[in-house]
Amino acid sequence: MNFLAGLPWVEMVTVAGTIVLALFLFGLTVAVHEFGHFWAARRAGLVVERFAIGFGPKIYGKVADGVEWQVNLLPLGGFVQLPQMSPAEELEGKSAQDFRDLPPAKPGAKIFTALAGPVASLGLGVVCAVAVWVFGVPTNMAYRTTTIGWVEPGTPAARAGILPGDVILAIDHQRPDRWAGRPGAVVESILLGTDREILLELDRDGKEIVTARLLPERDSEMEGLRRLGFEMYPAQTAWVDQVVSGGPAERGGIGKGDAITSLDGKKIWHPAAVKAAVEEGREVLLLGILRPSGEEVEVKIRPEQATNRKDKMIGVVWKSGDIQVTHPTPQEQVGSAAGLVWRTLRALVTPASSVGLQHLSGPLGIFERLVSLLRTDPRLVLYFSVILNVNLAVLNLLPIPVLDGGHIVFSLIEALRKRQMAAKTIVRIQTCFVVMLAGFFLIVTYHDSMRLKKRMEKPAESAEMPVFQKQGK
Repeated sequence: MNFLAGLPWVEMVTVAGTIVLALFLFGLTVAVHEFGHFWAARRAGLVVERFAIGFGPKIYGKVADGVEWQVNLLPLGGFVQLPQMSPAEELEGKSAQDFRDLPPAKPGAKIFTALAGPVASLGLGVVCAVAVWVFGVPTNMAYRTTTIGWVEPGTPAARAGILPGDVILAIDHQRPDRWAGRPGAVVESILLGTDREILLELDRDGKEIVTARLLPERDSEMEGLRRLGFEMYPAQTAWVDQVVSGGPAERGGIGKGDAITSLDGKKIWHPAAVKAAVEEGREVLLLGILRPSGEEVEVKIRPEQATNRKDKMIGVVWKSGDIQVTHPTPQEQVGSAAGLVWRTLRALVTPASSVGLQHLSGPLGIFERLVSLLRTDPRLVLYFSVILNVNLAVLNLLPIPVLDGGHIVFSLIEALRKRQMAAKTIVRIQTCFVVMLAGFFLIVTYHDSMRLKKRMEKPAESAEMPVFQKQGK
């Protein structure tokens, strides 16, 4: 917890409260899913032995109406122990009753009970989506474009001749409607693509259609996910939010609210173009400026090194983006979340994709994300909760033993055979998948912890403004 060192006590209380709230929200998500199983089991007449949040050693427990309600140490999910369903004592602990002494449950009752958990999660996702629709969510409007703002030199896109200002018409024959945040958006189509190469169709200046087939490269900063070289740069105006006192920009006549529209006579589509020109070592930059009044001027700027910085700069702080509150419909949110789950699963099992288990997030990653969003804007938590609950619903329906989908498969087999599967067979199958599931949790938790460690160890950006030497008259 080194990140707490040196914080004022008020900030420490705020951080602690945020963590507690995030734990509550994560627990609520699990509890709603498990309550779906509990409610359905009671309606179907099944014996309910235990309702638990978390796994491992018990922290708190209370018996009420014949059910033990408990909270366990490891917040990795939860379960409702139902002896008449497929036994899962490896995860849920030893049952107090021998399920062989209980009357057998009908396949329909088992399917109804197993299905109720995902339905409850989906229902909570819909409730959160309605709340987002009503209260809105902060949205970076720069992500509503499909125009490329900047292409990093030396990347596959640069080598293919793709230029800033190109409008992406299609990726692998699918038309994107925005830059990021949807299953078919530009970034998701590249990251979650399943073909070895990526086919781009581009509109260049409204005069020609350019087609390019690119072989993506692996990005070490993104844990080996593939990239083309423009994913971080949707087209956006280079608005000046602040001008550093005494810096080259101030001396050159650039003011707050100005927009830099051109560099050396060429239109720019992203502030990264100015930064790249400085890093290239250009001594003088000819910048086209659009004033808030509508006046257009040109200024010459000589980048300089500030006394408290290593690199040269022109001395401006860019406006981060146009953040507006939008109100996406519940259908749009739920459909987008389900589409992202589908594309991720498809990429995960496709050899040509770069997506692997190390890119998925488990409880630790989800919890860390909740803490981050709570500290940014609570409305973002609602939006994330839609994605989280739809994910929980869809993934639990996968036909994998131990998951709800596995229980449904066992019940369907039982219905077709008109007799129960041998208990030993079920236990053996589930034991194998429990081991696999434990291995999966270890992998994703390890990578979640490495990502968290990397973020915590990353040097914080200095809040101190650059200081430039005074120029003689």
